[in-house]
Amino acid sequence: MHYLLEKLQKDHRNLEKILDLLTSQLDHFLAGRESDVDLKIELLEYMEAYADQAHHPMENVMFAVARPMATDQADLLDRLTQQHRELAQLTRTFRNSLENIYQGGVMQRDELELQGREFIALQRQHIALEEQEAFPMLDQLLQEQDWARVIEQSPSYDDPVFDKPDKIRFQILFEYLHKVEQEKTPAIG
Repeated sequence: MHYLLEKLQKDHRNLEKILDLLTSQLDHFLAGRESDVDLKIELLEYMEAYADQAHHPMENVMFAVARPMATDQADLLDRLTQQHRELAQLTRTFRNSLENIYQGGVMQRDELELQGREFIALQRQHIALEEQEAFPMLDQLLQEQDWARVIEQSPSYDDPVFDKPDKIRFQILFEYLHKVEQEKTPAIG
């Protein structure tokens, strides 16, 4: 498998961690237990800053390069590209709802739950579709010259949480993930 696809798969594992954390925070909030609104907002800011502005644009370049060769699968590539736009809109909508609540706005719990659950479910379905159908196809279709075009046309990026942590912008998220890792690591002694 080409190293760019391996990187995107690594991104997906990291995005799944974020979705797991968001699910947990949403479950706590909806059950009336303590939930960190700042953390939920930062999770969505990360999705906007990284998934929507770096990860998905790279995938879109791959899909565009592969599309002329993917005659039987062109609809799949078009659908995934459209999903990227829809997911970006869902991210903004859900983040705006959370920020509104944080600032004292009123919103029905079931409406917020619907937004959150829809956002999480669609993100997971999208990742699964790429992993199960698109990435294997891209790996078969694209040759070295195609990958060179993808690299040339793709944005250069680092993951601001998992690759090169931006501990100021994503301070709450970074601290939470660090705490979770510390809890997983057994004490030596």
